[in-house]
Amino acid sequence: MSDEHDRNRRGFLGEFFSHFRKGVHNQVERKLGKVLKAPIRPPGALSELEFLASCTRCGDCITACPYGTLKKQPIETGLANSAPYVEPATQACHLCPDTPCITACNDGALLPVAPAKVAMGTAVVQPDQCMTFDNKVCTLCYDACPYPEQALTIDENFHPRVGEACTGCGLCEQHCPVNPGGIQVYSPTRYRAERIEQDTYFGWIDVGEDAP
Repeated sequence: MSDEHDRNRRGFLGEFFSHFRKGVHNQVERKLGKVLKAPIRPPGALSELEFLASCTRCGDCITACPYGTLKKQPIETGLANSAPYVEPATQACHLCPDTPCITACNDGALLPVAPAKVAMGTAVVQPDQCMTFDNKVCTLCYDACPYPEQALTIDENFHPRVGEACTGCGLCEQHCPVNPGGIQVYSPTRYRAERIEQDTYFGWIDVGEDAP
């Protein structure tokens, strides 16, 4: 066997097992997203598992929120019982400049972050629900966005387009006039799980032009 053929064989096997490991990782991510139900956490939250391990469920961040945005997860959520979360359709985060929820957290579960750098999740347009895909004019999500033209734009057909500056605050979802919302915020865990659902067996991802 020639040296060149041997190198090609090793290269192929290396690439194969790299894809295989990624496929296994994607399976774990997908299952994690489903098991945890992927709620939206307060601004500055650690990654989901780190957050659940660090948060003592004291409720101080919930009390500190001036808009009543944060709620406690119900007992049936098991591991996540009493952990703070956000339901954007009901009450979105207003990205307070002084981030009182983060200031109130003494557990290290919420880390200091500037409002514009918050990464609570990613807004995702739902064409089946959004009325602009039914030839109707609506700009309420755009009007509610704290960072228009950066986090959210409107195209020539009035379809909303999510940009990289999206913080996941949920104000777009809260102000959407349809139910379920024509634009919905996915937590980082759920967003990754949704992306992975589009993988091939070996982990290739194609999430389209709107993916951050």
